[in-house]
Amino acid sequence: MRKAAMAAVLEKKLLTYDDITALPEGQYEIIDGVRKDTTPTGGVHSKLEYQISRLLGDHYGAAYHILVGEVGILIKKSPLRVRAADIACISKEKMNNVPLGILETAPALVVEIVSESNAHWELTDKVKDYFAIGVERVVVVDPITATVNVYQRGAKEILFHGFDDDSEIAPGLKVRLSDILK
Repeated sequence: MRKAAMAAVLEKKLLTYDDITALPEGQYEIIDGVRKDTTPTGGVHSKLEYQISRLLGDHYGAAYHILVGEVGILIKKSPLRVRAADIACISKEKMNNVPLGILETAPALVVEIVSESNAHWELTDKVKDYFAIGVERVVVVDPITATVNVYQRGAKEILFHGFDDDSEIAPGLKVRLSDILK
């Protein structure tokens, strides 16, 4: 029995950058060539994603693409690493047209909304990955603890807020998340 399981693992093909155009849509990330499925999100997660993306769209206007819904972002070609962001904001100066598939341009801002299935170390790894490709700001919204952590590229501190605080999720955009959950 153990021999058969080991053979199945050895036969499993690692995904490479050459596979990127053939990747199916779905809820997963690719970590070092291995597909890692994620679980569907819940109602509060969905509401936060919608409301925050709407506020970002109003704030940035036509100057940015506001992308939502597990947006695939290329982190590294080899070994292949693709992260799925809840919300990604990219300047139209940096990327004129939105690609049909995975983004290969680093967003200026990424918003991650924590789900019950997220481990703390996974979110830390995601923040590191986003900064490695040039993302300027990562906002981690945790509806479970009602907190918002704002990570700014190059800053030594993390800005920590509660849902009742005004959180600057984008430069010049302060939001009180408890208000948008009403």
